Parts: sequence; structure tokens; C-alpha cells
Amino acid sequence: MPKRYVLATAVAALVAVSSVAAGCGTSAASSNQVSASSSSSAAAAGKPSEGGSITLDAIQQVKDLDPARADDTQSMEVVEQLYDQLVTFNQDATKVEPMLAKSWDISKDGKTYTFHLRDDAKFWNGDAVTAQSFIDELQRVMTKSVGCPYVSYFDIIQGAQAYYDGKASSISGVRAPDKDTLVITLTRPEPFFLKLLGMPFISAVDASYIKQVGNDAFDANKAMGSGPFELASMNQSQVVLKKNPNYWRTDSAGNRLPYLDQVTLNVSENSQADAMRFEAGNTAWLGWNTNGIPTSAYPTFKSNPKYSQLMVQAPEPGVQYLGMNVKIAPFNNQKVRQALEYAINKKQILDIEGGRGTIANQPLPPSVDGNVKDLPSDVQYTYNPAKAKALLKEAGFPNGFKTTLYSSNDSDQLRIDTAVQSMLANVGIKVKISATTWGTFLTKNESGKTGLFWLAWMEAYPDASDFLYALFDSKQQPVDNSTLYSNPQVDGWLNQSQVEMNDATRTKLFQQATVQIMKDAPWVPVYYPMEDFAVQSWVHNFYINPVMMDPLENVWVDPAHA
Repeated sequence: MPKRYVLATAVAALVAVSSVAAGCGTSAASSNQVSASSSSSAAAAGKPSEGGSITLDAIQQVKDLDPARADDTQSMEVVEQLYDQLVTFNQDATKVEPMLAKSWDISKDGKTYTFHLRDDAKFWNGDAVTAQSFIDELQRVMTKSVGCPYVSYFDIIQGAQAYYDGKASSISGVRAPDKDTLVITLTRPEPFFLKLLGMPFISAVDASYIKQVGNDAFDANKAMGSGPFELASMNQSQVVLKKNPNYWRTDSAGNRLPYLDQVTLNVSENSQADAMRFEAGNTAWLGWNTNGIPTSAYPTFKSNPKYSQLMVQAPEPGVQYLGMNVKIAPFNNQKVRQALEYAINKKQILDIEGGRGTIANQPLPPSVDGNVKDLPSDVQYTYNPAKAKALLKEAGFPNGFKTTLYSSNDSDQLRIDTAVQSMLANVGIKVKISATTWGTFLTKNESGKTGLFWLAWMEAYPDASDFLYALFDSKQQPVDNSTLYSNPQVDGWLNQSQVEMNDATRTKLFQQATVQIMKDAPWVPVYYPMEDFAVQSWVHNFYINPVMMDPLENVWVDPAHA
């Protein structure tokens, strides 16, 4: 449900070198592994080496540091290192595991969750993490002035809506019987509620610190978390994270995490330069923050044995799409939107991306339960410029129209933009490209003011609602549902899916909603990514989780690179 925008895509299958402890237990490594040769005795023995630093490139700036507001991949990459949540996911996101909650109980009626917290976690300033730390954050999420885009995801908690509306001074469904016990009571059972708590939005926060610096600074450049790394510095071109020496997590051998002393992320909009720095051994990997291996460098990586052995390819539970705001003319005309479904040559766009993906025919990727295996013929849109022109004529635009395509300004995205511009020109639509920095683009798009835009969505937790409810329910306008799509029937199906406990019934609801959404055509689903990334041989314990960012607390490097 909580969103993660991605600029182009990132790998979403697990890639692990070895396992580390998560919360109370040790997670087993996946069979999909990266083998990295090393001459160091520590690496040869599989023993982590403490210390050292790594540098990573990031193609865009961090937009939000506040965990209540961070919802894009660039921001989440940093926020997930700074803050801890109640629960987390195992390495392949198939299971919810303990984090700051060492255990929990769920009542028989499925409405009351009792979390038993660790008593050894502290914020970087030494303040203790307690149950109140989570209550404080939930109250921030449900405070209008904070600007959390996910208020509706937590209004299922008793009293949350009343608090948000200013009709109550506290949230009645959240309480702390003691400092290490948190009780959350819902108005009704929700099949995926526990998964929501693994997202950064309900992190442990230090309310006294936030009061001291203010919400704006807390979002812009001030942080106080309990996570594995502390924020050392941040500006428009660089973010530096330093080790939290008192972090509570340990690996399976009892070694305190994180291993690294420092992580530096340098903002660079030049993907070719990103690839060159990796080739020179200056950066640790090409992954989330560079959209994997840049398209321009992909042929070289693929053909050169030196780099091909460092590559990993895997499908991502996400989708790249062309969005149309149904409240902005001429996209308020269904026939215009359907015309664009036929005007886009999805295979050509895939070719631009080096063939790294499969053509999409609906918002839900094939790996997500709820995907419709056999769509009705009237929503099986294929590339057909003649059909697109005919629909434009029926819509009252025989000569096409002028519009603007909004997107981020990284180099791979600009290649896609240019292709879309050409395809739409072929059916009479004259497109002006407006490509800006990631933060500028997101701010405009989340305000519901972009008529035509290119974006991607990556699964934030393993459930179809993270795609369909987040992106197409009327209540999610304009932040997640930035097409401003609204259909009462679809809303009904999606809202029922939020509380339906029977898996088969939920799947049917998602499939009904998908078919109707494709008929209404607020999106052109273009492709499901197959991303390639590269990890240096001297990097260990790196893996990619389908719903989380880089596990920086687990990574260690050969002593020679420390």
C-alpha cells in the first residue's frame, strides 16, 4: 500500500552472499546468490570484516527525510538506514519478522495487536526507544500539518480518524500499558495490517527532538533515529551516513551491526559517469540509486567478462507506466485515453531499455496474486496507430492535440520520453517534454497537476492492494492516485478487498477491479522490469529484498577496500 516511486527500476529479487541476523533470529540466505572472489583471509573464511566505507552514486536528490513523508526510493534508501520499525521482512519478503517488536500477539477477532518491544534500543542521542515512540509517530502521521500522504492507510485504527479531524486529543486505539508494550486496536480485521508496520511510516521517533528542531527541518536535513546509521551530513549533492556505534542488532555470531563505518551517496545525473566510476572500482554497486546498470553501459557490461561476472538479473515486482490525469482535458475523455493505449509501442520502449523486461498489459505484475491471466479481448490493447487515430477522431480530435509529458530528468528516462514523443506524434499528438529533478517532478505530480506523466511503481509490501488500492482508489488522490482516477464500482471492490479475509474472494475482487480499470484506461501499463545491477567482488552480504532498500547494515567489504 505505501508507495515507492522508482525512476526507472531496480532489481527486486533476492541476491545474497550470506545470511545475517534479523531481529531475534537468523535469516537463511536465498539460493539466488552472488559469488564474489576475494584474496582476503576474512572473505575466504566468510568472516565479516568490520570498518571501512563505501561510496554509491544516486541519480537524484533525497526528497524527504521524515519517515512519515518519505515515499520514493531515493528518500527511502536513506530513511531505512536511520529509523527502525516494529517489524521487518525476511530477505525474500515472504515473511514478517521481529524488529523493535521482539514478539506480538493478535486477538482472536483479529482486531487487537499487542507488541512486546526490546528494552535495549536507543536513539542516537541516548534517549530510550519505548512504546510511546511509536505512538508519537502515529500521531504525527495522523496530524494534518505533518503532511503524511498515507493517512487513509491508518484510519482503520480506532480513534485515528477522530484525531486527524481534530475531534480527539489522542488516538483511542493506541496505548502503552508499560514502556515496552504497545497495543493497537483496529475497527475491523485487516488481512495485511502487520505488513504495513514494516514500512518506514510508523517508525520509532524521538518526539522531544522533533519538537526542538521542528517538522520542516526534520524532513529537510535533521534526523534522530535508532537505526544502524546516523545522518552525518546532507546537501543537494551528497548524503553521508556514519555508523551508529550503539546499534542493537547483531549478526548470527554476535557481532554488532553495522560493519561499515561510513556510507557516502553522491548525487549524479550522468548515468554514463556512474558506470565509469563503478568500472574504476570507486563505487560499491550499481543498484537502487542508479536504476541498476545504466542502459548506455549495459552492452559493455554484458560483453566484458570482467563485469559480466558481477552482474545479476532478476524480475522486479513493479510496473513502468504512462499515466493520464482524468481530470485534465483532453485526458478526461475515455476515448483519448484508449487511443494512447494503442499509440504506444511497448516493444520499442523495451528495446530502448536493452530488452530488460516484459510487456505489461495491466497494473499488477504476473507474480502478484490478483493478476488477470486472461484479460477480456476489449482491454487487450496492442500497438495499433490506425486504431489510435480512429479513437482520437471519435473523441473529437481528428487532428490530434498538444500536451506536455512530465517526468524526471535522468538520462535513461529522457530516452523513453523522446520515444513516447515520437510515437504520439505518429498519431497527431504533439508532445512537449518537461523533465525536471526527481523532487520537483514528484511534488508537481503529487499535487494532481500533470496531465501526462511517466512513472513507475514498485511493490512496497507483498500484496495486490499495494498496487490497486494505492494507485486507483479515490481516497488515494492525488499523491498515489495521481491520475485522479475515480470509479465508484472500483472503489467498492477495492474497499471490500481491504477487509476480506478469504484469499480467493480477495483475488476475485482485485481481478474485477483490474478489468474495469483497464476499460477506463487511466494508465498505459508499458512493461514489467527485468533489471540488471552489478556488485563489486569486494562487497559482501549484499542482497536485494523485493520490498526494501539496500541492507547497508549487513554489508561488509574486504579489508583492502576498507
